[in-house]
Amino acid sequence: MSKRLRVKGPVPMSATLAIHDEVRRMREAGSTVFHLGFGEATFPVHPRILDAFQGSATRRAYLPVAGLPELRERVAGYYRRRFGLEAEAEQVLIGCGSKSLLFAALQAMEGDVLLTDPCWVTYEPQVRLAGLPVRVAPTRLEESYCLTAEGLRASLEEARAAGGDPATLILSSPGNPTGTMYPPELLASLAEVARAEGLLVISDEIYALTAYGDVEHRSIASYYPEGTVVTGGLSKHLSLGGWRLGVALLPPGEVGSRLRRCMTAVAGAVWTTPTAPVQYAAVAAYGDDSEIDAYIQACATIHGRIARQIHGRLQALEVPCAEPSGAFYVYPSFRPWSETLTNDHRVETCGDLCRLLLQKQQIAALPGSDFGSDPSHLSVRLSTSHLQRLGEGSVERVLELSQPEVPDERFRQEVCPDLEEVCTRLGRFVDSLENARMAG
Repeated sequence: MSKRLRVKGPVPMSATLAIHDEVRRMREAGSTVFHLGFGEATFPVHPRILDAFQGSATRRAYLPVAGLPELRERVAGYYRRRFGLEAEAEQVLIGCGSKSLLFAALQAMEGDVLLTDPCWVTYEPQVRLAGLPVRVAPTRLEESYCLTAEGLRASLEEARAAGGDPATLILSSPGNPTGTMYPPELLASLAEVARAEGLLVISDEIYALTAYGDVEHRSIASYYPEGTVVTGGLSKHLSLGGWRLGVALLPPGEVGSRLRRCMTAVAGAVWTTPTAPVQYAAVAAYGDDSEIDAYIQACATIHGRIARQIHGRLQALEVPCAEPSGAFYVYPSFRPWSETLTNDHRVETCGDLCRLLLQKQQIAALPGSDFGSDPSHLSVRLSTSHLQRLGEGSVERVLELSQPEVPDERFRQEVCPDLEEVCTRLGRFVDSLENARMAG
């Protein structure tokens, strides 16, 4: 008798990728679906970056594992200029998207990893793949889902009381799924706690250049450079997700050197080096180019205008929701109607709620539980990025329609023709819940 073949059970599929595939299948089958489930920026590629990519198509040799030296120099200069960080080329690593660099960094970590609740769907699976325990630091809607210094201290005490050994904290600003940003003074206070407690911070800043609100983007590395790893890339602010180009800025000194040795060893064993033509094209993306900078700002402005209109409609409907100020997400909670949802629709979790939204209103969204939120809080993430329709147009048109003087009606017609219908359907959904609650 032959022996049984042994294969481990699967790691859960990324929720964002899963819903993207599901929406694609539904649309191919002829269904109408408003896709608010996937966070992908879809603006046109800037022609200067596209020209650099096309001109590098014959670059086919393996590049250094840490990344193209010229690109690492450009990235360091970019972080100095745009974010005021003291960055040198030797601190920069280039990877196949920021996901791969996060994975590599976690292989170098010891102790427990502290995640905020809510947080991006990928953090917890990657921490577990690294064989590290996960600890959770809750956040509150009333504080825009930002971890406070007091909250960090309390979470550390709770983890240690339970026998844990928290050594790493992962933060994201602007945040996914919430779209909110950490103000500079809050980052400074978190940095004080991290320094005093000897925590290594991984600061996911992939959305840094999609900020559109009144809160200035600042990296916690400004206050805690010796203990912060910053990750970023081209996917969000330049709509280049499929190019898979990520960057990591490591701390200076011995900590950074140890991280670099470990992370490059992981890279050499797993992906070797990102695609050569993309790295050469990224030299242009990270250059000191005022036209590209203006385009990045225009894209962020459009993201913000769409997200704020949805947030404004939710506010008018009295749906609890933190005000977004970056990225392209809105994170409402339908908890005020929990009793009605349970009694009338058998909805008890945010997963049930998302199925109801898809069934009744054809709106695809992700449940807050995928991001670590309590399922009974009935939170959902609405991604606004697929509502804009400028992806096949020109950079000039993006620049034109990003101007503040463009009237709302023209903006909706030419940029996001489905926006009003989505808002109408959300309003219809909430009105039905409110009417049922009042009748009950």
